[in-house]
This record gives sequence, structure tokens and C-alpha cells, in this order.
Amino acid sequence: MEYAELVGVYDRLADTDSNHEKRDILAETFAEAGELLPIVVKLVRGRLFAAHQREELGVSSSLTLEAISKSTGVAESDLRDQWRETGDLGDVAAWAVDNQTQQTLFSDSLTVERVHDVLREITTFEGDGSQQRRIGEIAGLLADADPNEARYIVRTALGHMRVGIGEGTIRDAIAVAFLDGSDEAIDAVERAYQVTNDYRVVARTARDEGRSGLADLDIELFRPVQVMLAEKGESLDGALADAVADGEAICEVKYDGARVQIHKDGEEIRLFTRRLEDITEQFPDVVAAVRAGVTAESAILDGELVGYTPETVESDARRPVPFQRFSQRIKREDGVEAMAREVPVVVHLFDCLYDGETLIETPFRTRMERLDGSFEDVSVAPDELRAGLEHSRTVQAAVEVGEEAETVEPPEAVTKLYQDALDAGHEGLMIKNPAATYQPGTRVGRMLKIKPTMEPLDLVVSRAIYSEGRRSDWLGRLYLACYDESADEFREVGRLSTGYTDEELDDLTDRLEELIVSQDGRAVELRPEVVLEVEYEEIQESEEYDSGYALRFPRFLRRRETLDPDDADTLDRVERLYDEQ
Repeated sequence: MEYAELVGVYDRLADTDSNHEKRDILAETFAEAGELLPIVVKLVRGRLFAAHQREELGVSSSLTLEAISKSTGVAESDLRDQWRETGDLGDVAAWAVDNQTQQTLFSDSLTVERVHDVLREITTFEGDGSQQRRIGEIAGLLADADPNEARYIVRTALGHMRVGIGEGTIRDAIAVAFLDGSDEAIDAVERAYQVTNDYRVVARTARDEGRSGLADLDIELFRPVQVMLAEKGESLDGALADAVADGEAICEVKYDGARVQIHKDGEEIRLFTRRLEDITEQFPDVVAAVRAGVTAESAILDGELVGYTPETVESDARRPVPFQRFSQRIKREDGVEAMAREVPVVVHLFDCLYDGETLIETPFRTRMERLDGSFEDVSVAPDELRAGLEHSRTVQAAVEVGEEAETVEPPEAVTKLYQDALDAGHEGLMIKNPAATYQPGTRVGRMLKIKPTMEPLDLVVSRAIYSEGRRSDWLGRLYLACYDESADEFREVGRLSTGYTDEELDDLTDRLEELIVSQDGRAVELRPEVVLEVEYEEIQESEEYDSGYALRFPRFLRRRETLDPDDADTLDRVERLYDEQ
């Protein structure tokens, strides 16, 4: 398949704002893709790997500029001028190819396979000279590209396609292309994606085996499942009323840590974050605890990984370390064992997805029973490089609620657990429906989280401005955006400039500078990847931002390193909080 054909699809997608038209364009493309279907399904979003495969191309904006210059002979200074004007390096590449000062004597045609294989191979480059090899490979593709092909090669390399395609559109297109496009077909595709995290597998199965084949797809060990997410409850009494089933609700401590999904098969153990990143090497102490405590021969367990102060972790009065301190363990590549002793951790388990058979379609009360049968508590021992392993602190509460009641009086055991959680430095409570099945990747009203104050918001940094004066080297003025689910876009809700220490701002700037897609003076446009937790005084209506709202006096709390941009709070959430003020 010629790459130009796929570029034509990109253009058609970019030229329409209609989600139905985008779906139909993709459905037609998938149906005609033949043996290239798995590749095409990923490339339409500019992705080269499945969601659970976290290989990085290592392609920065500056490296891309070098590749464009190398392939076209256009001076980098001219490219940067064009970049400031357009804000899109893909458009810069198209302009450079159209205005190139050097021509290759021989060129090869670009195929979809070639572009895909070359960009995937870049992820394997390591060591001295790896950056120059990346530049060379991208320059080689651009040298054989026409302007429009160059545009999308660069956008794919940078992971920013600008054609308005979300996972929901791909799901619906697969249902239309290979099934009957009905709601039942869409549900079948959605369920298959939930257990595989790989639309390549889902599309091929839908085409070759139909709905029955999709139903046969199942959880696999060491292929992480998207975690089930909680909605934010507005009050404890309201959450209990919403989550009750058969007169009972299950209440757990909401720990201030990082979600961890543990996969075990015999002696092999892997750990994954909620973003599906493999963090096994960073937590040898957790691996030791799992090996000592998980009695099931094979299992997938869900829990929260919490860092505690070394002086309290072995006591009955543990104190969690600040999340920013704990998060250093997730990023650590060297000195792992020393860091494990400095920030010892405990895994608080609360769900079992697999123990030899898949459990995601069984009620939560059953999964809790299977969880209890799959492991034994392990005491934390930092000096022995062993984490703690235990069940989350839980209360199964009898709840009486009438047919019309929207709230209930919380039982004393629940209010005590809530207060104990707060006193211990944790965030609050999780309120769970005992009859609920496990719904990967979904925010469900049958699992609610309760915190004691008006909820902070998790927002994406969309653009930024360098500060003035002493902090002039740092991106200290950050524009914040919520996620508009209906449009699959981010909408700005304000600008942040307070709350961070110099060290936090320095670290944040280092990360954000990797995401710059254009710069105009001291202002930069960013790929929307970094999620921050922000508190604020109130939400106001505003014409200044495209959300229609603005946060009053926003203040930085922390970087949410375990969240993807799609996990950011939604525009619907902002609107609801505004109405409830």
C-alpha cells in the first residue's frame, strides 16, 4: 500500500468535523486494508504500538528540525521562522520539501510498511550516536516524500496527528467495517478492547472471526488491563446511596499512592501502572513481597502502591511520604535498591481480576473473596528489600435506603474509617457497589471516591510562557485545559503561576520543554501530555478560554505522573462543579 493512499485518508479525516463521517472514512479504510489492517489501525492515530507497549521513539522537536534540514537543505533558522508562524512541525516539513534546496538523485517510493517499520526501528536505537541515527532515518523518509507525505511522517514521529481521531471513533469504525455497526456490535468491540488494549488484535479478530471471535478474546497474563476508574462523589451519604446493592456497600480507604496491577505466573512477576507502564525493575521489593505472599499460581491483582516514611512504615501509625517523593521511585533507573530503602512501600490490594480464570465479569463481592484466597499478608522489611503486602482497609457496611432517597445516614463504622483515613494522611474513601463487575478503562458510578473538600482538578498543560525575573529560565505560567469528551479535544480553563517550589518548577520545565511544538518569543505551544492536580478558589464563567470557564486563583498541588491526558477532568465535570458552587 502506497503511503500516499494513507495520507489521502488523513486529509479526508482532517477536512471533516463530523464524527460520523470520520467513522465511515475509517470503516472504508479498514475494510480495504487487507493484510495491512493491523498497521493501518494504529497509524490512523499516529501510533506505532499497542496501548500497553510503551516504547518511545525518542524524537524531540529539535531532532525533527535537524532531520528536516538534513533532508531538504533548508536552514534551521528558516525552519524555526516557519514553525513560529504555523505552530506545526508537520506543516514546516511540508513547506521545506516544497522549497528544498537539494534534490536526491534516486528516491524510493514510500509505502505504509516502510514508514511504519522505519519509525518502529528508531525505538531500538541506543547508546552513542543513537540520536544521529534517528535523524538519519527520519531524513531518509523525508527525502523520498512529497510535501503532504512529509507532513504526516513528522506528525506521526511526534505523536500529534491533528486529524481528530479518538479511540471511540476507531471502535465504532471497526464495528461498522466488520460487523453490523449496531450498539451491540460496538459493545462487543469495546469489551474486546478492554481486555486486550490492542485495536490491532480487535480489528483482525472482528474481520476474521466476527462477534463470536471478539467474545472469545480474554485477559492475558503480562498484557495489562486498563484499570477501572472511579467517579468523584459529591458527598459520603450520596455516594453510599448511589453504590448500595442488596442493602450493602463496600468502603475502602483511598490511599495517596499509585495504582499498581500485579501479574504473576509461577515465578514470573511483572508490575504495571494505571498508564500500563512496566515498573517491575523499579520495585524489586514489591516483587519480593509478591513472591512471598501471593499463593495463587497465576493471578492479576489490582491495588495501590503507597510510599511511607522509613521511621513509621513498620509501625501501626504509618505516615505516607508526599506523593512527589514517592513518585521518584517510579522514574528511578539507577540506585533502585537504595531508593527502595529510603522510600519503603506497602501494596494495599483491593481487587482480583484473574486467579486462573477471568473474573472481570463477576460481582465485586466475589472478586474480594477470590482476592482473599489468592494471597497472604507480608510484613514490610526495608532492610531486607521487601515491601509490605496487605488488603486495603475495608468496611462492608449495611445501608438502608428508600426507593426515592438520594442520600443515607452513613453507618458509624464508615464515618470512623473515613476519619481514620484522613488522620493517617490518606485522601478519603472509595465507595464500591458489591454487585458491580470490573469495567476496564471506564469511570463508573458504582465506584465513587470521596474527599473532604471541594475536589481539586486534574488538568492538562496546553501551552506555557517563560517567567520573568529570577525564574526567567522556567516555564512558570502554565495554561490548563480540561478534556471535552464530545469533541475529543482539550478546552482551556485558566492559567497557573503559583504553588510550586523552585525544584518542582525546574523539573516541570524539563518535562514540558520536551513537548514544545512551536515557540513565539517566550510563549510555547505544547503537546498536551502533562497532567497537573490543581486547587482553586472558585470557577467563573469566562469568554477568555474556549471552555467558557476560568479557575479563580488556581494553585499547583502536584504533577499527576500516573495519569494519561485522557484521564484529565472533563468539561462536564467543570460545568457540574460550577453549577454546584
